[in-house]
Amino acid sequence: MASATAEKLRIREKAMIVIMLKRIGAALAVVIGVVLLWRGLLMLAAGITAVAIIAYLFVQWRKWRAVRRFRAVWGIQGKNLLLVYSESPHWHRYVNENWLPRWGHRAVVLNWSERRSWTRPVRAEVALFRAFAGRREFNPLGIVVPNAGSDVHVVRFWRAFREYKHGKDRLLRQAEAELERHVASPR
Repeated sequence: MASATAEKLRIREKAMIVIMLKRIGAALAVVIGVVLLWRGLLMLAAGITAVAIIAYLFVQWRKWRAVRRFRAVWGIQGKNLLLVYSESPHWHRYVNENWLPRWGHRAVVLNWSERRSWTRPVRAEVALFRAFAGRREFNPLGIVVPNAGSDVHVVRFWRAFREYKHGKDRLLRQAEAELERHVASPR
């Protein structure tokens, strides 16, 4: 009977050791999992950061290249302004009667309504528009490219014409003054 009790104690000790080893193994597995997951999350964060930096650098390069091409093609002809507008009844007549006589001699005009004809190879003015216009309020638009430096100025007129349509011309006058200020500046 003593040997049966001793045998039960040995089995119980072995079971306790097995349970303890399972707990240690589970804890070790959790620690290893957290370390690997943390490392993976850090690598994921580093990857996302790298992609964001590369995308930003690509956008900046694209803008730089568009400005360079615009200056090479149009700067030698004394043109430093890109006017983009469409045949919308809200501004087409106004642009033709007011802007083109005022800035037409130094402007390259791009008609948004004819964008289907903007085929490859991409013209310098189309590349400039695509690089700087963005996805909001891009028509009508003025992009001033100074003779030197990288301070390209984008003046958006969509909101101003929306207000002008309702008889309020304050925003339109302000936007036109801003465009005039940038066009007239020597840089």
